[in-house]
Amino acid sequence: MDQSDLRERGWLCPTGREMGRVDAYAIERAGIPACVLMEAAGRAVAEVVREQFAQVRRPLVACGGGNNGGDGFVVARLLREWESECRPVVISFASPDRQSAEARDNLELLLNSGVEVTVKPGSEEISRLAEGCDLLIDAVFGVGLSRPVEGVLGECLRALAETGLPCVAIDLPSGISSDTGRPLGTELPADVIVTLGLPKLGLVLQPRAGQIWVADIGLPELAVEHAAIRQFVLTARAAARLLPVRPLDGHKGTFGHVLVVGGSEGKTGAAVLAAEGALRAGAGLVTVGVPQSLNRIFEIKLTEAMSLPFAGASPYLTEAALATLVEAARSRDALVFGPGIGLDPRTVSAARAFLAEVDAPAVVDADGLNAFEPDPSALGAAGPRVLTPHPGEAARLLGRSSREVQADRAAAARELAARTGAVVLLKGARSITASPDGEIWINPTGGPGLASGGTGDVLAGVIGALLAQGLSPLDATRLGAYLHGLAGDLGPAVGGLAGEVAARIPAAWLRLQKAEVEDRESGSLTRFP
Repeated sequence: MDQSDLRERGWLCPTGREMGRVDAYAIERAGIPACVLMEAAGRAVAEVVREQFAQVRRPLVACGGGNNGGDGFVVARLLREWESECRPVVISFASPDRQSAEARDNLELLLNSGVEVTVKPGSEEISRLAEGCDLLIDAVFGVGLSRPVEGVLGECLRALAETGLPCVAIDLPSGISSDTGRPLGTELPADVIVTLGLPKLGLVLQPRAGQIWVADIGLPELAVEHAAIRQFVLTARAAARLLPVRPLDGHKGTFGHVLVVGGSEGKTGAAVLAAEGALRAGAGLVTVGVPQSLNRIFEIKLTEAMSLPFAGASPYLTEAALATLVEAARSRDALVFGPGIGLDPRTVSAARAFLAEVDAPAVVDADGLNAFEPDPSALGAAGPRVLTPHPGEAARLLGRSSREVQADRAAAARELAARTGAVVLLKGARSITASPDGEIWINPTGGPGLASGGTGDVLAGVIGALLAQGLSPLDATRLGAYLHGLAGDLGPAVGGLAGEVAARIPAAWLRLQKAEVEDRESGSLTRFP
């Protein structure tokens, strides 16, 4: 596969089962011997070790019983061949008769090179063998791990972790799910991960410290296409291609008019931040529909955006406002609905009625989503919709707990998109965009710089602006999440405010426009963002 081409389109991120289909096609249909793939995998890992840990002389290589262990045997042999002073200490958690033919062949080659292998050591022996070692190479489990690591192997993983050695993991750290990124019992943390062929879904769903390198091991493009992988990570290059064109003769009428409906007593800031997000993301005009009794507050807070007071003495959205808001929505290019509207029973009723009448592209956020609990099916009925729940809101819409949503975020996002027919952005670390047809996109930007109240309101406004500029719901959501996360990353990790994130959206836009891609390449290896 051409790694640069993948970055142009976005990284494909297979589940463990999908990666198995890729490997099987490459071996059985494309005729690439498994031993060739294993040699390429081991060589890529050894190259990273040589580059990142040039002074290593006594690596501890821990090998499991599957092909991941065979990769480890290759790494140990090559490090020994490349550096005469390197003396790998190799342990195997499986006897030769329990290994694949390719792993056994590489074990024999390793033994013939003069490297000893300790078979099935206990945790105490592992601690003894680790004395004097300067690096741990984790080749214990690959993508096939599907149940918790317990018992003797769990104790051995803990013993490896307790060595305190810097760790290079092959494919993904042992003890995590290749599908969800969640620990399965005991996890062996890694400082550097060399993932083989393609970054695994579980590896990219959870932010991890340290470096991730993707190794091109010679898997043919047809093998990848055959696996029908439907998970992607949006790259900077792919995000840049989504940026809407800004013609030189453009004016405020060229770039769309966004209607933000939100705010209530005590929550006026949410609607203001959504308006700021929309303006900073290029909307030509923004109007904020607000309760009439709060209009003076909004007039003071809003400078560049207009306010549209709707009828009623209540400081909340009620059905008395429907005629005004429906008429306004029909003459706007996009709608952002929900930030700060609250959950007064009259508001819930009005929210349902309003969204049923409006067919303009709409971002539904915050209490706009909660109004449809526990049956979200009507959310996508009237027109194009983007739903932006955090895990708690997604849990309420799906009728489950936040813990269940977080246990498999990709599945939760897919289910909510399928049930509503809307594009869903499940917010959080590595936010997930899901389309109703089951395709998901994982956003690599964003971090602690977004850990401040109101940043979600800014995000809703950013997506609304991109909808108003003509992007499809899927493209507006993918690009909006990337820009918003990048704006957070460009600021401080602590103490930043939501309004400051909004103010950095243009800088994030410019970063993408200039294609300042931070990928590093070294031969067949690509640094993963």
